[in-house]
Amino acid sequence: MPFYPDELLQAMRQQADPVADDTVAALLQAGQRDDLHHWWHAAPRNTDPLPPNLPNTLVQYLAATAQLPLWADQRRIRRGHRFFAAHARSILSVLGCLSLPYCYAAADGAQVLWLSQRIRQDTRRRLAETGQFLLDVMAPDAFAPTGRGIRSIQQVRLIHAVARYYSGRSPQWQAAWGVPVNQEDMAGTNLAFSYIVLTGLRKLGVQWDKTEAGDYLYTWNVIGAMLGLDERLLPADLQQAYWLDRRIAARHFRRSEAGVGLTAALLQSLYEINDSDTSRLFVNAYVRHLLGTEVADLLDVPAAPGGAALVPAFRTVNLLGNLFASSDPARVSAELQREISQQAETTFRLPGPFG
Repeated sequence: MPFYPDELLQAMRQQADPVADDTVAALLQAGQRDDLHHWWHAAPRNTDPLPPNLPNTLVQYLAATAQLPLWADQRRIRRGHRFFAAHARSILSVLGCLSLPYCYAAADGAQVLWLSQRIRQDTRRRLAETGQFLLDVMAPDAFAPTGRGIRSIQQVRLIHAVARYYSGRSPQWQAAWGVPVNQEDMAGTNLAFSYIVLTGLRKLGVQWDKTEAGDYLYTWNVIGAMLGLDERLLPADLQQAYWLDRRIAARHFRRSEAGVGLTAALLQSLYEINDSDTSRLFVNAYVRHLLGTEVADLLDVPAAPGGAALVPAFRTVNLLGNLFASSDPARVSAELQREISQQAETTFRLPGPFG
């Protein structure tokens, strides 16, 4: 039997996350949306006491989703965190310039982001929030009492459920796309944060061995399970991750208004960081190099005349950066934290009704 047959993946398009979905439906239908905001703002760390008078539905959800999977190996998680710390700056770069647009190439999965409009109206802030989530779950104490990883995962899991609640009720939603934020799409996103990051690092000249890369993938399997991902869609090793990526790409990668529009908003936010003709050329060349010509063309990433000549520069900059990052990963993580905090929201906001 081949890895990840169509029958399994097609069935996963009709599966979501009942634990989070039931919680969100009960809260929103009872008019308790503000309690979600209050909980996150008041108790961001894993063992912070919950605010008084939280709805019992939310308290039960937080208790039920606060534990790591029984199979989680703390030693492998620690090694996955060390891998991130050693390559933090390059991974953040790959996340923004490869992982996110790579997800947009999956036409059906991109629809929920397109309908929500927030990713295209406030892209830089959304990028900062994604970066903050990455730092929360990849911090050395992510799953310790002082960390933010568990609470951050619980938050994102609820955000997915709210997006499903509203987009599934939108007159613009098409049944052919599957359930919004379904299991197959979540699996693709988890790959984008794990396996696709590893492929991007290689394109930048960052060398890793299969053992450390496997531990990084494993750490994201733990995170994926805590986000409600079906364990059948958690690849056991790099080979399975490769095949899951190939199957999802073959099933869903095609040109779409959503993918092109989301990519355009992302590129514009990258241009604005340092707006000049030279920086636009560099961004276009960098994104095209990471995505590859076929996917970049699907997303209408502008051509970069002479961009191939910049590839050695990409590799040199990242190799040098990794040498310095490896010597003091704590310092690099602190710098990244400061940069992201300048853009990240101070108040937890949930998506609103779509369409």
